[in-house]
Formats: sequence, structure tokens, C-alpha cells
Amino acid sequence: MYLLFDCNNFFASCEQVFRPDWRRRPLVVLSNNDGCVISRSAEAKAAGIAMGEPYFKCRARLEAMRAVVCSANFALYSDLSSRMISILEDHLPNVEQYSIDEAFSCADDKHDWLPLCRLVRRRILHWTGLTVSTGIAPTRTLAKLANETAKHDPQCGGVLALATPQDWEPLLETTPVGEVWGVGRRLAPRLQGLGLRTAAALARADLALLRKEFGVHGERLALELRGISCLDTVEGAGETRSQVMVSRTLQEGITELEPLRDSLCRFVEKAARILRGEGLMASTLYVVLRTSRYEEAGRLYANEAGCNFPAPTDDTREFSRAAGMLLEQLYRPGYPYRKVGVLLANLQRADAVQPTFDHPDTAPSPLMKVLDRLQHAGHRIHFANHTDKQYWNSSFSSPPYTTSWKDIPEVR
Repeated sequence: MYLLFDCNNFFASCEQVFRPDWRRRPLVVLSNNDGCVISRSAEAKAAGIAMGEPYFKCRARLEAMRAVVCSANFALYSDLSSRMISILEDHLPNVEQYSIDEAFSCADDKHDWLPLCRLVRRRILHWTGLTVSTGIAPTRTLAKLANETAKHDPQCGGVLALATPQDWEPLLETTPVGEVWGVGRRLAPRLQGLGLRTAAALARADLALLRKEFGVHGERLALELRGISCLDTVEGAGETRSQVMVSRTLQEGITELEPLRDSLCRFVEKAARILRGEGLMASTLYVVLRTSRYEEAGRLYANEAGCNFPAPTDDTREFSRAAGMLLEQLYRPGYPYRKVGVLLANLQRADAVQPTFDHPDTAPSPLMKVLDRLQHAGHRIHFANHTDKQYWNSSFSSPPYTTSWKDIPEVR
């Protein structure tokens, strides 16, 4: 049996935890540089604010409805996510985090997990202030469907169990095939072209036909909807990622090299930290630099350059030196640059890197381990190749609350 816990409107909910006066009000969270809407409260959804909508397009509507607008505060979101996952791990077996606000638990089917799920849901609300929905089913795909139904149907009380075919078959009849987990926007029209317009039709479809038209993925979708588990782990979980990309849209067109280098070195440090956090090393580094695509024709510029390292590495110092040299190659004076970023590619696990005669020492850098531990403990420490100055918009940021001593709320 699979138990899926998913936080409702996660980023928006995190913002409301420490601001009760923002509850029951339209609230949106904006992406980096306050560009697009990446999370909405239920009230903002009801008002027609679309996911991914550029802020400049919906700004007037948000102001008219006196909506709360927040810049993304990922330090807060990550910390509350960790607390939620910790609660799940304390109460449930085999917890597997799927995203920042979702986690599966693989449990046996000999127990009634409904009472425990209700208890865990109440405890997450009590201890973190976050509301989660829970779906229980014999497959991951059905658990996802149960979770979505519990989220939007008040009669479920936030928890829905689909334990038998009699429980899930009526729900499949009313679920469009495009809403099935794993179908997606590209696959849905092809399924509809075969007359498979509902989840129930997909579940009843001939497996040989599905394998012929869509490969093993199509066959697995149907089997999952029949209650036969085909996904032992979350798709993509456990796989080594192919690249690490860190970039930002800058606040305004930057024409000087040094501010660009300052931002790039900060992005390099973050990319290297992500790399080491997953036990990986990189053999290739790319730097991208471009102006806004909306600049006049004579002021448009976009380019990238890359280099290979003699041996795979996870050392921020090597990445920074290489990125700095590539940036100097790409830089052209006079252009108002709006985006700079770094891409680490050709990744492999650190414990799988083979030594060579030229590079016999393939062990991760001890200095980088110390640096990561200090930063993880909350110390603001970084290399001197960049400053703390921020070159991108974050006009509506809330305090970190849980990760900064000075911002911890006081209770009187």
C-alpha cells in the first residue's frame, strides 16, 4: 500500500504560517527576480491568477483585489519541508521524498492506515502549520489520484483511501485521461486519438496496443490504474542527474564585467554545493551570458562557452577559475546583460571516479567538506571572489523566520 502526503499550495502556505493575517486572502509567490507566479493560495486561484503568469501582466488585478505578493523565500520553504518530512519519518515506514512538498510511504496492506494518516496529518498541521492531503492506494498512480481528490473534495476531510477496485473504478470514470499521473500534455492527445478519454478507458485498454503505441510506459500506466504496482520507486528517484544549472535574471541590464563576475561566482558556489550534496563530480563546465530577448536588435547578445577539466572534480575553486576565464571570453563591452549562469555537466558519482597516472588522487576535497559543514550550520562564509550584493529583484521577501536568529518570531 502506498501513502502519499502532499502539502496544499506549499509555498503560499509557508508564507501564511507566520502571518495569520494573510490567511483567507489572495496570495501569490513570485519566482526569482519577481518574474512569474509560482504558487497561489486557494483564493488567488479562484480569482483567476494562473500558474506561471508573468507578474507584470497580473499586477493590476492583484492590486485591485488587495492580494499579498511575496518574493520566493526558499530558505523558509526548504526548512519547513524538512520538518514535514521528519514528522513523516517518525510515524511511517519507508518514507521516500518525491519533491519539496510531497512524499510517499510504502507500507504493508495488512493494516488500516487511515487512522494513522489522519493522526499524522493533524500532527503536521499542529507542529508546522501546514495543511497536507493524503492519498492511500495499492499503486503510486492511484495514490496520486486519491491525493488530488482528497485535496479538492471537502467530504474527504483531507484523506482518501482507494483500497479496492470498488473504491477507485467510479473515480476513474470521471477522471480525464490527461489528469492521470504520468500522462502529461504530450501523451494525452495521442491517448484521446485512440478513444481513451478517461482514466477508466485507459485502465481497460489492450496492453499489447499500449505497448505498441507508447512502449512500456503506456502499459505500466494501465496496470497501475488496475491496481497492479509497476513502479517500485518514484520515477527518477535514485538516478544520477545529468547536470546542475544555476542562473538568474538580473535586476537590470549590467554592462560592467565585475558585477557579472560577482554574480557568476556566487552561482558557481551554489552549483558546486548542490553537486557535493549529491555525492557527484563534474568533468565539464559551461557559462551562459545574454541580454534580454526584448532588447533592440543592435543590443541583443547571447552566447555560451565551455571547458573540460583534466579529471572530474567537485572543488569550487576549480569551477570558479574556469568560469571566470570563460566569462572574460564571452563578455562584450556595452551590452546590457540580463542573465548569467553556470552549468556543470558530464557528472558521475564521486565514489565511481577512477584514478589515472596523471590524477591519482580522486578523493573529494577536505576543504570543501569543511566549507559545506560550516554553511549548513548557518555560518555566512564564502570565497572572496564574490560579495553579498544582490543584483536581482526580491522586493517582497518575507523574513526567514526559522533559519535566522534575528527573525525568529517573539511571543509575548
